[in-house]
Amino acid sequence: MKKEIYLEKDYNKIKRKYNIQKVNFKISPLDKFIKNELIIGHWNFDKAMKNIKKKDLAIVTGFSLSGKLHLGNKLTIDIANSLSKQGAKLFIPISDTEAILTRKSPEIINENLNMFIRDLIKIGIDIRKTEIYLHSNNKKVQYLLLKFLKILRIYDLKRIYGEKIDLPTIFAISNMMVDVFYPLENGYKQVVVVLGVDEIKHAQLVKLLSRRIKMREPSFLFTKILNGLKSDKMSKSKMKENILISDKPTVAKNKLVKNSLKRKFKSISDEPTYQIAKWHLSIPENKLDKLSKDLSHYEFIKYVANKLEGYFKNGFK
Repeated sequence: MKKEIYLEKDYNKIKRKYNIQKVNFKISPLDKFIKNELIIGHWNFDKAMKNIKKKDLAIVTGFSLSGKLHLGNKLTIDIANSLSKQGAKLFIPISDTEAILTRKSPEIINENLNMFIRDLIKIGIDIRKTEIYLHSNNKKVQYLLLKFLKILRIYDLKRIYGEKIDLPTIFAISNMMVDVFYPLENGYKQVVVVLGVDEIKHAQLVKLLSRRIKMREPSFLFTKILNGLKSDKMSKSKMKENILISDKPTVAKNKLVKNSLKRKFKSISDEPTYQIAKWHLSIPENKLDKLSKDLSHYEFIKYVANKLEGYFKNGFK
């Protein structure tokens, strides 16, 4: 599997390698995401959900301040938000670790946080019912970080992430790990973490730590990855190559047309245009397959791009 590019043919290998289980527990907020195959599976989700009251459940999905939110980020947010609407509490931690390490000023960090919050509101997050926090501003999170760093061993991190892991990366990863346990420290009895399968190593570290500190093991829902318009997966660090939540409708449309014509995969299902149509625009797979055969590649892209423009104009609905 090529680094940072996730293809349909690879997901079965990933599921076998990491023992990712199919979601069998029926819960209506997830039906859409299971049907369109965005959710590829879980760890410990079915069992946990059967024995927990919604008011005792916390949903976590977090981000770094490395760039603006894009359509790839929106996938995990949509799943987390759908679960929270059933009565669970949504936590969206935002890591400013990278910003601090690169010496960005507090003013810039706060400006970026405000930008994140505007984007979250734009895609339907009720910030009054959601706990959104910066790592550096949350004293309880910082306390937990120091507590857990005493328990972790460098060989734990090297075993999961490889021998070349460095101190800044360890610090950033540790912050993310603490976010998962933070709701448990606040009285919630179960945590469900929604994350892309590219971050499964973080989930491995969390599982290891939960056993070591004898805390309830979190549940994980893993999603597929939205491929980038030019190269690799969609990433906040490559803003010009991706479709941002803050893009104007015509900009989003033109980005998709311009870049999709330059990047073609062997399988149509791996193309960002197809993925956006299926996961964001909710166009059924059988219809997409027929359109991709009946239309030329350019016509297919234009069709989806026009739908995408309307999606942005209608507030991502």
